[in-house]
Amino acid sequence: MAVTHASVRAWPLLAVLGAGLFLVAVDATVLHVALPDLVRQLRPGAAAQVWIVASYPLAAAPLLLPSGTLGDRFGRRRVLITGYAVFGVASLGCALAPDVPTLLAARAALGVGGALIMPVTMALLRELFPDRRRRRTAIAVCSGIAGTGSVFGPVLGGLLVQAWGWRATFLVNPPVIVAAVAAALRWLPRSPPGRAPWDALSAVLAAGGVLGIAAAVGPSGGGFAAGAAGCVLLALFVRRQRRAETPLLDLALFRRPGVPAAAGGILLVMSTLVGLGLLLAQYLQVVLGLSPTAAAARLLLVLGASAAGSVVAPALLERFGNTRVRTAGFALAAAALGIPAAGGLVSPWWLGGALAGSGFGMALALTSSTDTLLSAAPADRAGGAAAVEKTGYELGAGLGTTAFGSLAAAVYAAHLVVPPGVPDAAARLASAGPAQAEAAAHDFAAATELLTAARAACTASVQVAAFVACGLFAVAALFSVFRRAAV
Repeated sequence: MAVTHASVRAWPLLAVLGAGLFLVAVDATVLHVALPDLVRQLRPGAAAQVWIVASYPLAAAPLLLPSGTLGDRFGRRRVLITGYAVFGVASLGCALAPDVPTLLAARAALGVGGALIMPVTMALLRELFPDRRRRRTAIAVCSGIAGTGSVFGPVLGGLLVQAWGWRATFLVNPPVIVAAVAAALRWLPRSPPGRAPWDALSAVLAAGGVLGIAAAVGPSGGGFAAGAAGCVLLALFVRRQRRAETPLLDLALFRRPGVPAAAGGILLVMSTLVGLGLLLAQYLQVVLGLSPTAAAARLLLVLGASAAGSVVAPALLERFGNTRVRTAGFALAAAALGIPAAGGLVSPWWLGGALAGSGFGMALALTSSTDTLLSAAPADRAGGAAAVEKTGYELGAGLGTTAFGSLAAAVYAAHLVVPPGVPDAAARLASAGPAQAEAAAHDFAAATELLTAARAACTASVQVAAFVACGLFAVAALFSVFRRAAV
């Protein structure tokens, strides 16, 4: 009866779930615009800067599958409220961090809270909206919230940094979390615990496997050993799931039509949205000289286009189906990203079109992929399907930050030409990145020339990253077309 009664109030409850999901998405990107201010205060090195941004999604990714299935086993409301509490406390830790190591630890704890929140939130959609047509609308709303939150993060960060500094970017979370906990306790129905036992060993194997792969491509480059260990643990996890009577993750999910493509689509969208978004936020401030608020305002184009894509997605899915909508989203994102890849970064009109087109295309791809995954699993195993979706989300965010960040750093270093007369200390600082070059370009004759060289190198790095992203989306669109033709 509790679930039936909740269905009557499903749409107000969606607002409660969306509030937590929005904060989790915002914190993946809120430091993009705030990073230059943070660099000036805490002075992290180049690798530490990437870790500060990436530690949050990379801490969340290994825990998403265990967390999602925890909700299936012990009750989704209980896991959700626990996640809210961890997220709120970790936000305070980030805001009060006195140094880089403390901030890194608090950001990792923030990822743990996010891992508890995200898959349970999406699994509750399956519970609250049993009708697929209404569920598609709810999924579009939540996908829009997630995509919008990722894009709105730099906007919010810019406004808060302009007024109070980077620490304020974390102080907005606790009040919203307190309200969400109160609303969840008051209105969210209790999910009955599952009867199947929770396989802790499988959870450890899954978490260790994802963590190994994430470490291999992380900012410090864990290398072959970490990646190999991660692959071995995931192979053991798959073997255990095949033999278990009640597996932690039903591997039959991946044999259903469209599911592998949907998981890959989520990974691609989030890696590009977060990784390229970080580079563009720095480009707008360092190269174009915009204030944090003005840079955030430019990124509102992605926000608006993403929201529009989420609004029209349910009708498109109903008419054309998930595969066609996802393919169209890939193709539109590829075309839009081709603009900065071809050198359209300087013109505000061309750049605006690229931001809007990519945001709309990614929203279509993300919504169709999420609907495919959640609809493929039965209601009592929705947590596992939601965990797969959110693992792609957070792993994509973390890998996008590290992969695009590493690519941009390499291109920047290769293109940076330090002019004569620059002190060695300033040259070393400038080589770490464009924000550091801006901080170093003071009190010596060649300061202007150094800043000009850094801006040119930053432009080249963003252009190359956009070219790579454009190519990845083009390949995804072509693969989807040929796969459909083969079927």
